[in-house]
Amino acid sequence: MRIYFDTSALVKDFVDEPGSLEVKSFFKEAVLQEEIDFSTSSVTKAEVHAAFSAMRRNRELTQPKYEETLQRFEKRFRVFSIVEVLPSLIHTSGEIARDYKIKGCDAFQVASALIDEADLIVSTDQDLNEAAKANDLRVWNPMREPIPHI
Repeated sequence: MRIYFDTSALVKDFVDEPGSLEVKSFFKEAVLQEEIDFSTSSVTKAEVHAAFSAMRRNRELTQPKYEETLQRFEKRFRVFSIVEVLPSLIHTSGEIARDYKIKGCDAFQVASALIDEADLIVSTDQDLNEAAKANDLRVWNPMREPIPHI
């Protein structure tokens, strides 16, 4: 099974906010299963770093907590397969952005999950999730749904 994480869900594995407990529990269960592969988009690393930096600027994370969170993220990020940026991904992202009127990075996430042939996309972004479902992707929103059986 291939599980794709977008930024909105992946951040929840490292900071405590609504949905964090569900993401952490899901990830912990999934890691134990040998047939599970994790993937994400190449844009995710930049988005996660930006999210943590914003939390630091907004004083939601102290400097030591920020540095520790980045270290944990970098270690975890190594388990993910990264969807390669190819012209087909860029083209599909553009079509998705146009057709579903979502942000560029969100369109890139959906296109990456499609090209990666993900069995499940984990995301808390409602617009992204709607575009993913419209493209026949199975979606789990840890903010709104119970943890799926994998």
